[in-house]
Amino acid sequence: MRFLHTPLLAASLTAASALAACDQQADICSSAGGVTVCGDFGTASWVVAPGLAVEWPPVAIDDGRIVLARGSGLVQVDRTGKLSSVAKFDAPSAAPSADTDGTLFVASGTTSTSVRSLSNVAGADAHWVASVPGAPAGTPPTIGKGVVHVATGSAASATTALHTLQANDGKVLKTRQNASPAAVMEDGSLRYLSQTTGTDGFSGPSLFRKLIAEQASGAIAWGHEDAQGIVDFAPGPAGETYIVTGGTHQLRRISAQGNVEWSFSAPCQDCTVAAAPTVTGDVVYFPVWERHDQELIDPLYALDAKTGALRWTYDGFNTKRSNFAAYKYLNPASAATSAPIDTTHTKHHPAGRPVVAHDRTLFVSTDGAVSALDKNGQIIGVAIYDTSAGETSSTGEFGRTANTWIVPGVRPSPVLGADGTLYVWDGSTIRAFATKKPAAREVWVAPFGGPSNSGRVPM
Repeated sequence: MRFLHTPLLAASLTAASALAACDQQADICSSAGGVTVCGDFGTASWVVAPGLAVEWPPVAIDDGRIVLARGSGLVQVDRTGKLSSVAKFDAPSAAPSADTDGTLFVASGTTSTSVRSLSNVAGADAHWVASVPGAPAGTPPTIGKGVVHVATGSAASATTALHTLQANDGKVLKTRQNASPAAVMEDGSLRYLSQTTGTDGFSGPSLFRKLIAEQASGAIAWGHEDAQGIVDFAPGPAGETYIVTGGTHQLRRISAQGNVEWSFSAPCQDCTVAAAPTVTGDVVYFPVWERHDQELIDPLYALDAKTGALRWTYDGFNTKRSNFAAYKYLNPASAATSAPIDTTHTKHHPAGRPVVAHDRTLFVSTDGAVSALDKNGQIIGVAIYDTSAGETSSTGEFGRTANTWIVPGVRPSPVLGADGTLYVWDGSTIRAFATKKPAAREVWVAPFGGPSNSGRVPM
Protein backbone atom coordinates (compact mmCIF):
# COMPACT_ATOMS: atom_id res chain seq x y z
CA MET A 1 0.00 0.00 0.00
CA ARG A 2 1.40 3.35 -0.99
CA PHE A 3 1.97 5.85 1.80
CA LEU A 4 -0.84 8.44 1.78
CA HIS A 5 0.56 11.97 1.72
CA THR A 6 -2.08 13.60 3.90
CA PRO A 7 -0.44 17.09 4.01
CA LEU A 8 -0.19 16.98 0.22
CA LEU A 9 -3.89 16.24 -0.14
CA ALA A 10 -4.81 19.39 1.75
CA ALA A 11 -2.27 21.39 -0.23
CA SER A 12 -3.57 20.10 -3.54
CA LEU A 13 -7.17 20.85 -2.62
CA THR A 14 -6.23 24.42 -1.79
CA ALA A 15 -4.28 24.68 -5.03
CA ALA A 16 -7.21 23.32 -6.98
CA SER A 17 -9.51 25.93 -5.49
CA ALA A 18 -7.08 28.78 -6.18
CA LEU A 19 -6.15 27.78 -9.71
CA ALA A 20 -9.66 26.76 -10.73
CA ALA A 21 -10.30 30.48 -10.92
CA CYS A 22 -8.38 30.41 -14.20
CA ASP A 23 -11.53 28.90 -15.71
CA GLN A 24 -13.57 31.97 -14.90
CA GLN A 25 -11.11 34.88 -14.77
CA ALA A 26 -8.99 35.27 -17.87
CA ASP A 27 -6.77 37.92 -16.34
CA ILE A 28 -5.40 35.42 -13.77
CA CYS A 29 -3.64 33.51 -16.55
CA SER A 30 -1.49 34.88 -19.35
CA SER A 31 0.15 33.24 -22.36
CA ALA A 32 3.27 34.32 -24.24
CA GLY A 33 5.79 32.44 -26.37
CA GLY A 34 4.08 29.11 -25.86
CA VAL A 35 4.04 29.45 -22.06
CA THR A 36 0.91 29.84 -19.95
CA VAL A 37 1.38 31.34 -16.49
CA CYS A 38 -1.24 31.34 -13.73
CA GLY A 39 -1.37 32.46 -10.14
CA ASP A 40 1.45 34.05 -8.15
CA PHE A 41 4.31 33.10 -10.42
CA GLY A 42 5.48 36.03 -12.50
CA THR A 43 5.62 36.51 -16.25
CA ALA A 44 7.36 34.65 -19.06
CA SER A 45 10.31 36.68 -20.40
CA TRP A 46 12.01 34.67 -23.15
CA VAL A 47 12.83 31.18 -24.40
CA VAL A 48 16.09 30.14 -26.08
CA ALA A 49 17.13 26.84 -27.67
CA PRO A 50 20.96 26.90 -27.64
CA GLY A 51 21.22 24.27 -30.39
CA LEU A 52 23.14 21.64 -28.42
CA ALA A 53 22.20 19.71 -25.31
CA VAL A 54 22.54 21.76 -22.14
CA GLU A 55 23.63 19.29 -19.49
CA TRP A 56 24.06 21.67 -16.55
CA PRO A 57 22.11 24.57 -15.08
CA PRO A 58 23.24 28.05 -16.13
CA VAL A 59 25.14 30.50 -13.94
CA ALA A 60 23.18 33.66 -13.20
CA ILE A 61 25.13 36.91 -13.44
CA ASP A 62 23.96 39.91 -11.40
CA ASP A 63 23.35 42.14 -14.43
CA GLY A 64 20.61 39.81 -15.69
CA ARG A 65 22.66 37.55 -17.95
CA ILE A 66 23.24 33.83 -17.68
CA VAL A 67 26.26 31.81 -18.81
CA LEU A 68 25.98 28.12 -19.64
CA ALA A 69 28.08 25.29 -21.02
CA ARG A 70 27.26 24.16 -24.54
CA GLY A 71 29.45 21.52 -26.14
CA SER A 72 33.07 22.72 -26.16
CA GLY A 73 32.44 26.24 -25.00
CA LEU A 74 30.42 28.74 -23.02
CA VAL A 75 27.53 30.85 -24.28
CA GLN A 76 25.58 33.63 -22.65
CA VAL A 77 22.01 34.84 -22.87
CA ASP A 78 21.33 38.48 -22.03
CA ARG A 79 18.24 39.82 -20.29
CA THR A 80 16.42 40.10 -23.64
CA GLY A 81 17.05 36.45 -24.60
CA LYS A 82 19.86 37.16 -27.11
CA LEU A 83 22.33 34.25 -27.38
CA SER A 84 26.06 34.85 -27.98
CA SER A 85 29.37 33.04 -27.51
CA VAL A 86 31.58 33.68 -24.47
CA ALA A 87 34.46 31.28 -25.11
CA LYS A 88 35.41 28.19 -27.11
CA PHE A 89 37.65 25.36 -25.95
CA ASP A 90 39.30 22.30 -27.48
CA ALA A 91 37.20 19.84 -25.47
CA PRO A 92 33.79 19.64 -23.80
CA SER A 93 33.34 21.57 -20.58
CA ALA A 94 31.18 21.31 -17.48
CA ALA A 95 29.11 24.22 -16.25
CA PRO A 96 31.12 27.26 -15.18
CA SER A 97 31.16 28.77 -11.71
CA ALA A 98 31.22 32.51 -10.99
CA ASP A 99 32.71 34.34 -8.01
CA THR A 100 31.19 37.46 -6.45
CA ASP A 101 33.09 39.67 -8.93
CA GLY A 102 31.67 37.78 -11.91
CA THR A 103 34.90 35.99 -12.83
CA LEU A 104 34.15 32.62 -14.43
CA PHE A 105 35.97 29.37 -13.69
CA VAL A 106 35.51 26.39 -15.98
CA ALA A 107 37.02 22.90 -16.35
CA SER A 108 37.24 21.15 -19.71
CA GLY A 109 39.08 18.25 -21.32
CA THR A 110 38.99 14.53 -22.12
CA THR A 111 42.02 12.69 -20.70
CA SER A 112 43.40 15.63 -18.70
CA THR A 113 41.69 18.71 -17.31
CA SER A 114 42.26 22.34 -18.28
CA VAL A 115 41.06 24.87 -15.72
CA ARG A 116 40.45 28.44 -16.88
CA SER A 117 39.72 31.73 -15.19
CA LEU A 118 38.10 34.24 -17.53
CA SER A 119 35.98 37.34 -17.60
CA ASN A 120 32.27 36.86 -18.19
CA VAL A 121 32.49 39.40 -21.04
CA ALA A 122 31.93 37.69 -24.39
CA GLY A 123 35.17 37.00 -26.27
CA ALA A 124 37.48 37.96 -23.39
CA ASP A 125 40.82 36.17 -23.07
CA ALA A 126 41.44 33.83 -20.15
CA HIS A 127 43.16 35.33 -17.10
CA TRP A 128 45.02 32.06 -16.77
CA VAL A 129 44.92 28.42 -17.85
CA ALA A 130 46.14 25.57 -15.63
CA SER A 131 46.31 21.83 -16.16
CA VAL A 132 45.69 19.06 -13.65
CA PRO A 133 45.98 15.29 -14.26
CA GLY A 134 42.93 13.15 -14.81
CA ALA A 135 39.83 13.48 -16.95
CA PRO A 136 37.24 16.02 -15.79
CA ALA A 137 34.70 14.65 -13.32
CA GLY A 138 31.99 16.55 -15.17
CA THR A 139 31.11 18.86 -12.26
CA PRO A 140 31.64 22.62 -12.02
CA PRO A 141 34.57 24.04 -10.04
CA THR A 142 33.83 25.01 -6.43
CA ILE A 143 34.93 28.48 -5.32
CA GLY A 144 36.42 29.16 -1.89
CA LYS A 145 38.17 32.20 -0.41
CA GLY A 146 41.00 32.89 -2.84
CA VAL A 147 40.95 29.32 -4.16
CA VAL A 148 39.12 27.12 -6.66
CA HIS A 149 38.51 23.39 -6.16
CA VAL A 150 38.31 21.14 -9.25
CA ALA A 151 37.38 17.43 -9.27
CA THR A 152 38.72 14.90 -11.77
CA GLY A 153 38.40 11.20 -12.48
CA SER A 154 35.80 8.47 -12.09
CA ALA A 155 34.74 6.63 -8.97
CA ALA A 156 34.01 3.54 -11.07
CA SER A 157 37.72 3.21 -11.81
CA ALA A 158 38.83 4.59 -8.41
CA THR A 159 40.72 7.48 -10.04
CA THR A 160 38.99 10.46 -8.46
CA ALA A 161 40.93 13.46 -7.17
CA LEU A 162 40.18 16.92 -5.79
CA HIS A 163 42.59 19.71 -6.77
CA THR A 164 42.87 23.12 -5.12
CA LEU A 165 44.20 26.02 -7.20
CA GLN A 166 44.91 29.65 -6.36
CA ALA A 167 42.15 31.75 -7.83
CA ASN A 168 44.42 34.61 -8.93
CA ASP A 169 46.98 32.63 -10.95
CA GLY A 170 45.93 28.96 -11.20
CA LYS A 171 48.83 27.57 -9.15
CA VAL A 172 48.00 24.08 -7.87
CA LEU A 173 48.20 24.16 -4.08
CA LYS A 174 46.98 20.69 -3.10
CA THR A 175 45.66 17.44 -4.56
CA ARG A 176 43.57 14.95 -2.59
CA GLN A 177 43.47 11.50 -4.17
CA ASN A 178 40.31 9.39 -4.01
CA ALA A 179 38.11 12.42 -3.29
CA SER A 180 34.88 13.86 -4.69
CA PRO A 181 33.94 17.45 -5.63
CA ALA A 182 33.85 19.73 -2.59
CA ALA A 183 31.44 22.08 -0.84
CA VAL A 184 32.78 25.19 0.87
CA MET A 185 31.27 25.97 4.26
CA GLU A 186 30.73 29.50 5.57
CA ASP A 187 33.85 29.35 7.76
CA GLY A 188 36.03 28.33 4.79
CA SER A 189 36.21 24.65 5.73
CA LEU A 190 35.46 21.94 3.17
CA ARG A 191 33.17 18.94 2.97
CA TYR A 192 33.90 16.23 0.43
CA LEU A 193 33.60 12.48 0.03
CA SER A 194 36.58 10.15 0.14
CA GLN A 195 37.57 6.53 -0.51
CA THR A 196 35.76 5.54 -3.69
CA THR A 197 34.07 2.14 -3.68
CA GLY A 198 32.65 2.07 -7.23
CA THR A 199 29.13 3.06 -8.21
CA ASP A 200 25.78 2.82 -6.47
CA GLY A 201 23.71 -0.13 -7.67
CA PHE A 202 20.36 1.65 -7.51
CA SER A 203 20.91 4.89 -9.40
CA GLY A 204 24.43 4.56 -10.80
CA PRO A 205 26.30 7.57 -9.30
CA SER A 206 29.74 7.40 -7.71
CA LEU A 207 29.83 5.70 -4.31
CA PHE A 208 32.21 6.86 -1.56
CA ARG A 209 32.90 5.46 1.89
CA LYS A 210 33.49 8.63 3.96
CA LEU A 211 32.42 12.23 4.44
CA ILE A 212 35.47 14.39 5.25
CA ALA A 213 35.51 17.72 7.11
CA GLU A 214 38.67 19.64 6.27
CA GLN A 215 39.50 22.87 8.09
CA ALA A 216 40.39 26.05 6.19
CA SER A 217 44.01 25.42 7.20
CA GLY A 218 43.98 22.08 5.36
CA ALA A 219 43.93 19.92 8.50
CA ILE A 220 41.35 17.12 8.67
CA ALA A 221 38.84 17.82 11.46
CA TRP A 222 36.92 14.53 11.24
CA GLY A 223 35.61 11.82 8.95
CA HIS A 224 32.20 10.14 9.03
CA GLU A 225 32.09 6.63 7.55
CA ASP A 226 28.82 5.04 6.45
CA ALA A 227 28.50 1.29 5.98
CA GLN A 228 26.16 1.78 2.99
CA GLY A 229 28.47 4.28 1.30
CA ILE A 230 27.58 7.84 0.31
CA VAL A 231 26.31 8.98 -3.10
CA ASP A 232 25.46 12.67 -2.54
CA PHE A 233 25.73 15.42 0.06
CA ALA A 234 24.85 19.05 0.76
CA PRO A 235 26.16 21.57 3.30
CA GLY A 236 24.06 23.36 5.90
CA PRO A 237 24.27 26.86 7.43
CA ALA A 238 25.00 25.62 10.97
CA GLY A 239 28.04 23.61 9.87
CA GLU A 240 26.00 20.43 9.45
CA THR A 241 26.08 18.22 6.33
CA TYR A 242 23.29 16.15 4.77
CA ILE A 243 24.31 12.89 3.10
CA VAL A 244 22.43 10.39 0.94
CA THR A 245 23.56 6.84 1.60
CA GLY A 246 24.01 4.07 -0.96
CA GLY A 247 21.80 1.00 -1.01
CA THR A 248 18.48 2.05 0.48
CA HIS A 249 19.23 5.76 -0.03
CA GLN A 250 18.54 7.24 3.39
CA LEU A 251 19.03 10.92 4.17
CA ARG A 252 21.15 11.63 7.24
CA ARG A 253 22.03 14.86 9.02
CA ILE A 254 25.66 14.92 10.19
CA SER A 255 26.48 17.53 12.84
CA ALA A 256 29.31 20.04 12.61
CA GLN A 257 31.25 17.62 14.82
CA GLY A 258 30.67 14.61 12.55
CA ASN A 259 27.87 12.85 14.48
CA VAL A 260 24.62 11.44 13.04
CA GLU A 261 21.75 13.59 14.35
CA TRP A 262 18.90 11.89 12.46
CA SER A 263 18.19 9.55 9.56
CA PHE A 264 15.19 9.58 7.24
CA SER A 265 13.74 6.87 5.01
CA ALA A 266 10.84 7.79 2.75
CA PRO A 267 7.70 6.08 4.20
CA CYS A 268 6.33 4.73 0.94
CA GLN A 269 6.44 1.57 -1.15
CA ASP A 270 9.65 0.87 -3.11
CA CYS A 271 10.92 4.42 -2.81
CA THR A 272 14.27 6.03 -2.10
CA VAL A 273 15.82 9.46 -1.55
CA ALA A 274 16.94 10.60 -4.99
CA ALA A 275 19.41 13.37 -4.15
CA ALA A 276 20.79 15.59 -1.41
CA PRO A 277 18.53 18.46 -0.38
CA THR A 278 18.19 22.14 -0.90
CA VAL A 279 18.88 23.40 2.62
CA THR A 280 17.49 26.35 4.58
CA GLY A 281 17.93 27.17 8.24
CA ASP A 282 14.79 25.29 9.25
CA VAL A 283 13.66 23.07 6.32
CA VAL A 284 15.36 20.78 3.80
CA TYR A 285 13.78 19.87 0.43
CA PHE A 286 14.67 16.89 -1.76
CA PRO A 287 13.18 14.59 -4.44
CA VAL A 288 12.20 10.97 -3.81
CA TRP A 289 11.89 8.16 -6.35
CA GLU A 290 8.71 6.18 -5.70
CA ARG A 291 7.57 3.14 -7.68
CA HIS A 292 3.84 2.44 -7.49
CA ASP A 293 1.83 0.09 -9.73
CA GLN A 294 4.39 0.23 -12.56
CA GLU A 295 4.45 4.02 -12.42
CA LEU A 296 7.25 6.20 -11.13
CA ILE A 297 6.02 9.04 -8.94
CA ASP A 298 8.64 11.51 -7.83
CA PRO A 299 7.37 13.61 -4.92
CA LEU A 300 9.23 16.51 -3.37
CA TYR A 301 9.71 16.06 0.39
CA ALA A 302 10.08 18.79 3.01
CA LEU A 303 11.63 17.86 6.37
CA ASP A 304 12.29 19.80 9.55
CA ALA A 305 16.02 20.41 9.37
CA LYS A 306 16.58 20.06 13.11
CA THR A 307 14.54 16.89 13.78
CA GLY A 308 14.08 15.18 10.40
CA ALA A 309 10.29 15.13 10.88
CA LEU A 310 8.19 15.14 7.70
CA ARG A 311 6.42 18.47 7.12
CA TRP A 312 4.78 17.87 3.73
CA THR A 313 5.18 16.29 0.31
CA TYR A 314 4.25 17.48 -3.18
CA ASP A 315 3.39 15.11 -6.04
CA GLY A 316 2.86 17.58 -8.86
CA PHE A 317 -0.43 18.13 -10.69
CA ASN A 318 -2.57 17.01 -13.62
CA THR A 319 -3.86 19.08 -16.50
CA LYS A 320 -5.90 18.31 -19.58
CA ARG A 321 -3.62 18.16 -22.59
CA SER A 322 -6.06 20.12 -24.74
CA ASN A 323 -6.88 22.97 -22.39
CA PHE A 324 -4.50 24.88 -20.12
CA ALA A 325 -7.45 26.45 -18.31
CA ALA A 326 -8.73 23.16 -16.88
CA TYR A 327 -7.30 23.73 -13.41
CA LYS A 328 -10.46 22.35 -11.82
CA TYR A 329 -8.87 19.00 -12.76
CA LEU A 330 -5.75 19.80 -10.77
CA ASN A 331 -6.41 17.13 -8.15
CA PRO A 332 -8.41 13.94 -8.88
CA ALA A 333 -9.54 13.86 -5.24
CA SER A 334 -11.64 16.97 -5.92
CA ALA A 335 -13.60 15.30 -8.72
CA ALA A 336 -16.73 15.18 -6.56
CA THR A 337 -16.95 18.97 -6.70
CA SER A 338 -15.78 19.32 -10.30
CA ALA A 339 -16.78 18.16 -13.74
CA PRO A 340 -15.71 14.63 -14.76
CA ILE A 341 -11.97 14.36 -15.33
CA ASP A 342 -10.83 13.99 -18.92
CA THR A 343 -8.89 10.73 -19.23
CA THR A 344 -6.45 12.35 -21.67
CA HIS A 345 -4.24 14.29 -19.32
CA THR A 346 -0.70 15.25 -18.52
CA LYS A 347 0.93 14.41 -15.22
CA HIS A 348 3.45 17.07 -14.23
CA HIS A 349 5.81 15.21 -11.90
CA PRO A 350 8.27 17.12 -9.71
CA ALA A 351 11.89 16.68 -10.77
CA GLY A 352 15.10 17.83 -9.12
CA ARG A 353 15.57 20.14 -6.17
CA PRO A 354 13.74 23.44 -5.76
CA VAL A 355 15.18 26.92 -5.45
CA VAL A 356 13.95 29.18 -2.66
CA ALA A 357 13.09 32.87 -2.92
CA HIS A 358 13.56 35.42 -0.15
CA ASP A 359 9.85 35.18 0.78
CA ARG A 360 10.22 31.36 1.01
CA THR A 361 8.43 30.68 -2.27
CA LEU A 362 9.71 27.42 -3.78
CA PHE A 363 10.12 27.01 -7.53
CA VAL A 364 10.03 23.34 -8.54
CA SER A 365 10.66 21.92 -12.03
CA THR A 366 8.12 19.37 -13.25
CA ASP A 367 7.47 17.65 -16.59
CA GLY A 368 6.87 20.50 -19.00
CA ALA A 369 6.07 22.98 -16.25
CA VAL A 370 7.26 24.79 -13.14
CA SER A 371 5.30 25.02 -9.89
CA ALA A 372 5.50 27.81 -7.33
CA LEU A 373 4.79 26.55 -3.80
CA ASP A 374 4.43 28.42 -0.55
CA LYS A 375 6.30 27.36 2.60
CA ASN A 376 3.53 24.86 3.41
CA GLY A 377 3.81 23.07 0.07
CA GLN A 378 0.63 24.58 -1.40
CA ILE A 379 0.59 25.58 -5.07
CA ILE A 380 0.34 29.34 -5.53
CA GLY A 381 1.22 29.49 -9.22
CA VAL A 382 2.28 27.47 -12.26
CA ALA A 383 3.96 28.02 -15.61
CA ILE A 384 3.21 25.36 -18.24
CA TYR A 385 5.13 25.11 -21.50
CA ASP A 386 4.70 21.50 -22.67
CA THR A 387 1.30 19.81 -22.79
CA SER A 388 2.76 16.49 -23.98
CA ALA A 389 5.16 16.00 -21.07
CA GLY A 390 4.84 13.09 -18.67
CA GLU A 391 2.73 10.00 -19.15
CA THR A 392 1.05 10.79 -22.45
CA SER A 393 2.43 8.19 -24.88
CA SER A 394 3.70 4.64 -25.02
CA THR A 395 7.32 5.73 -25.48
CA GLY A 396 9.86 5.74 -22.69
CA GLU A 397 9.81 3.96 -19.33
CA PHE A 398 6.31 3.50 -17.91
CA GLY A 399 4.79 5.37 -20.85
CA ARG A 400 6.74 8.58 -20.43
CA THR A 401 7.61 10.71 -23.40
CA ALA A 402 11.35 10.32 -23.82
CA ASN A 403 12.07 13.80 -25.12
CA THR A 404 10.28 15.65 -22.33
CA TRP A 405 10.72 13.46 -19.25
CA ILE A 406 13.05 15.07 -16.70
CA VAL A 407 15.22 12.75 -14.63
CA PRO A 408 14.84 13.62 -10.94
CA GLY A 409 17.86 14.15 -8.74
CA VAL A 410 20.58 16.72 -9.09
CA ARG A 411 19.39 17.92 -12.46
CA PRO A 412 17.47 19.91 -13.38
CA SER A 413 17.24 22.45 -10.61
CA PRO A 414 15.99 25.91 -11.55
CA VAL A 415 18.29 28.89 -11.05
CA LEU A 416 17.02 32.06 -9.39
CA GLY A 417 18.98 35.24 -10.01
CA ALA A 418 19.61 38.12 -7.63
CA ASP A 419 17.16 40.22 -9.65
CA GLY A 420 14.34 37.69 -9.25
CA THR A 421 14.66 36.15 -12.72
CA LEU A 422 13.97 32.42 -12.69
CA TYR A 423 15.81 30.29 -15.26
CA VAL A 424 14.40 26.85 -16.08
CA TRP A 425 15.97 24.33 -18.43
CA ASP A 426 14.89 20.94 -19.75
CA GLY A 427 18.10 19.69 -21.39
CA SER A 428 17.59 21.53 -24.68
CA THR A 429 15.78 24.78 -23.90
CA ILE A 430 16.27 27.64 -21.44
CA ARG A 431 13.27 29.68 -20.30
CA ALA A 432 13.28 32.86 -18.22
CA PHE A 433 10.53 34.15 -15.95
CA ALA A 434 10.35 37.50 -14.16
CA THR A 435 9.18 36.50 -10.67
CA LYS A 436 10.20 39.65 -8.76
CA LYS A 437 11.37 37.28 -6.01
CA PRO A 438 15.16 37.27 -5.52
CA ALA A 439 16.92 34.18 -4.23
CA ALA A 440 16.96 33.71 -0.46
CA ARG A 441 20.26 34.64 1.12
CA GLU A 442 20.40 31.82 3.66
CA VAL A 443 19.68 28.91 1.32
CA TRP A 444 22.37 26.30 0.76
CA VAL A 445 22.45 23.76 -2.04
CA ALA A 446 24.44 20.66 -2.96
CA PRO A 447 28.01 21.31 -4.11
CA PHE A 448 27.13 20.59 -7.73
CA GLY A 449 24.56 23.35 -8.20
CA GLY A 450 23.70 26.96 -7.49
CA PRO A 451 24.84 30.17 -9.15
CA SER A 452 28.45 29.95 -7.90
CA ASN A 453 28.60 26.19 -7.22
CA SER A 454 30.19 27.10 -3.88
CA GLY A 455 27.52 25.60 -1.65
CA ARG A 456 25.78 28.91 -0.97
CA VAL A 457 23.30 30.89 -3.04
CA PRO A 458 24.76 34.42 -2.88
CA MET A 459 22.99 37.75 -3.12
